[in-house]
Amino acid sequence: MTVNTTAITRRSRLILPTAAAGYVHAAAWIAALGVGMGKVPELGDDNGAIATAYADNGSAAVVQSVLTHGIAAAAIAVVAMALLNRGRRLAGWTAAVASVLAFGQLVLEQGAIAASDPDRAGGLFNLALRVDGVKMFAFAAVAVLTVPLLARSWQRGVAYATAAAITLSGVGYLLLVPSLGAAAMLSLPLLLVWFAVLAVRLSRGTSL
Repeated sequence: MTVNTTAITRRSRLILPTAAAGYVHAAAWIAALGVGMGKVPELGDDNGAIATAYADNGSAAVVQSVLTHGIAAAAIAVVAMALLNRGRRLAGWTAAVASVLAFGQLVLEQGAIAASDPDRAGGLFNLALRVDGVKMFAFAAVAVLTVPLLARSWQRGVAYATAAAITLSGVGYLLLVPSLGAAAMLSLPLLLVWFAVLAVRLSRGTSL
């Protein structure tokens, strides 16, 4: 019996990064909440409050931004590549778009943090929120598109719940409506669970 060692080696190289990406994504967000909660601006803040929050907590804001839209974005890119390697082109490219949008948020947020003018800081921050809304729509699409990859009914339920909740919060962030954006309190934990499950599922290639 001939063993394709090249294929095995290639697969082993893909498995670990893909599985780890799910956990890294969740860990980055959890760490970011610990670093930035109550210190960084929120949806609905006026320009003065945004500038003040950044001026008073600049270091925490930088770390929080890097975690959520730098490290987490890299994790999304890893899963996007895994989806493309599995032939899930639409889901893969949509996830790749979400990753690019997250990196875009990182750039906008760093610009807002560094801005000395409140109007500029507020403008960049709110633009980052609108980009976040579009990213949420991309995530919702990926959640629905990847349902067939999930083996258990509770996993598929989490995927659908993620898509519904993150679509609602996405509308809030895109339109800068705090009451709708508050849905992120539900969509974020759902997103972290679904994304981690998806990453592990892609890494195994078997039923979870």
